[in-house]
Amino acid sequence: EGVYELAPTFAITISVVDGKLMAQATGQDAFELHAESDSRFFLTVVDAQVTFTRDATGAVDGLILHQGGRDSPPRKK
Repeated sequence: EGVYELAPTFAITISVVDGKLMAQATGQDAFELHAESDSRFFLTVVDAQVTFTRDATGAVDGLILHQGGRDSPPRKK
């Protein structure tokens, strides 16, 4: 869980709601992330995927948003 900033006015909030992993971009509804693996997830409402990155201890330290042919690595706040 956390907030990942793509721009000063745009971020993606990752949270767990009722046991489901959710992603909510600034100004948008929250949508469920569906697992492809333990680190790669996809959305069904838009053509986008999320890959979580991990540090040397295995803790999630970031994510990469794959959408529209671009890979955007936001910073975790």
